[in-house]
Amino acid sequence: MNKSLIIIGIFIALSSFKSYAQKTTIEQDSVEIEFVKNDKLKSKYPKTYIGTIFNGFRITVLEVDIKNIDLKKGEFDPNKFYLISDKPKFQYRPLDIFISDDKNDYSRFELVTKKKPKETSNMRETYDPNIKDTYLDYKIDGVSGIKIPINLGSAEFPDKHVFHFKPKVINDSRILIYFYISSDFIKSGTLYYGNEKIAETKLK
Repeated sequence: MNKSLIIIGIFIALSSFKSYAQKTTIEQDSVEIEFVKNDKLKSKYPKTYIGTIFNGFRITVLEVDIKNIDLKKGEFDPNKFYLISDKPKFQYRPLDIFISDDKNDYSRFELVTKKKPKETSNMRETYDPNIKDTYLDYKIDGVSGIKIPINLGSAEFPDKHVFHFKPKVINDSRILIYFYISSDFIKSGTLYYGNEKIAETKLK
């Protein structure tokens, strides 16, 4: 076999491996985040609260592994995750976030809203104005933000809320981050945690 072809093959293999082995250490939060993959929302994933996917919209799921490098540190804040899409540039806050347990079952990070739900609304226990929405600390100038409100009421009496998540102490775990992508022609983006770039990825 031609040696140049072998070299090209090795280079492609290494490049492919690199795209699925991106690790970032966040010293401030004492965690290491490794990008695993991006996938379409499938039946194997936990169900999110969004029931209807409109034409031209889709849910993409980014999987990351979290390694706690200092168990004495405080809670992990999932609100620092966000996605910047390419061409056009939009900033997406997570729609939903799940974490695996010791049995590889997934549970949702507890949802929080600063807007008090109506008396007739579902999930009134989510109201907690004291939990900071740190996503707002990382708004990118010049980039339009995309947020998806969830209706806790009914079609006749809506009560829409944009949720963030309650931080919690975690062990080494896999995390699923759901994003509601606003258009079929958005094909790639970059996942961030705070100011740190975690991974550039195609968006399925």
